[in-house]
Amino acid sequence: MKRETDDVVRAALRRVWPDPATVEKAQIRAISGGVSPRTFLAVAGNQQYVLRMPTASSMALLDLTTEAHAMRVAAAADLAPAVVAVDIEAGLLLTQYQVMPWTNEMVIEPIAVSTIVQLLRALHSLPVELPVIAVGEIAMRYLDELDSDAAPLTADDRRWGDELLRLARHHEANHAPTAFCHNDLVASNILTDGATARLVDFEYAGRGAPLLDLANLAGMNGFTESQQRLMLAEYYGEPVGQSLARELDNAIRMVRLLAYFWARLAAQRAADTGAYLRFAAEMSTTLK
Repeated sequence: MKRETDDVVRAALRRVWPDPATVEKAQIRAISGGVSPRTFLAVAGNQQYVLRMPTASSMALLDLTTEAHAMRVAAAADLAPAVVAVDIEAGLLLTQYQVMPWTNEMVIEPIAVSTIVQLLRALHSLPVELPVIAVGEIAMRYLDELDSDAAPLTADDRRWGDELLRLARHHEANHAPTAFCHNDLVASNILTDGATARLVDFEYAGRGAPLLDLANLAGMNGFTESQQRLMLAEYYGEPVGQSLARELDNAIRMVRLLAYFWARLAAQRAADTGAYLRFAAEMSTTLK
């Protein structure tokens, strides 16, 4: 870790570390995962915490106070690491360290699909007061805020934007927001100790349809059709019909379109655009 990065992270830790006297002894290393690296593991003796730093290009749906509340509800059910400290002014979130994130290769294994689906079923059943994930409003905001002068919209962009709005309207008309959804189920946000799974990064969480999380899991991790069917059967406890399979296909397409426009807008806001543009390019290959 570069010295200047170490200094910035250690200064942040001084604000939230439970035992300030041990901060200077902490060993710090960056945790990989996510488009914009901002998470660090800090270890001092038997104290092991994960610090998440703020990012200027964040497009989180939840403010930090609400996100921490959501994570605490999940942690109380052993579905997320415990929240140790929150510094609203500095935008810092300190959580208990629990093992390491899954990889894309791990997530698509049948046993992993079963484990994650059990986790989602438990999460979806938790009572919690959170804003509704208004997919149509989010999509419209992304599209409206894209600066066509800074990054000209292509014919694909315009066609995909219309398609996203259509799919969002269909989803909201047919799938009620009844569940506590995570809504950002990339592999790096799923932790495992080999037997169980837990979730981190609840900044896009909210009340949504369970199908939205299932589509997010499948769409963000490249599930094949057979893996999607396995996921649905695991979640609903029985093989599902063609109608639900088609609804999942539509929702996966919607999630990928949202991710594409999210990355385009984040790149427009960020000082370092490279990672966001690469992610947008990756998403675009799934849309063509």
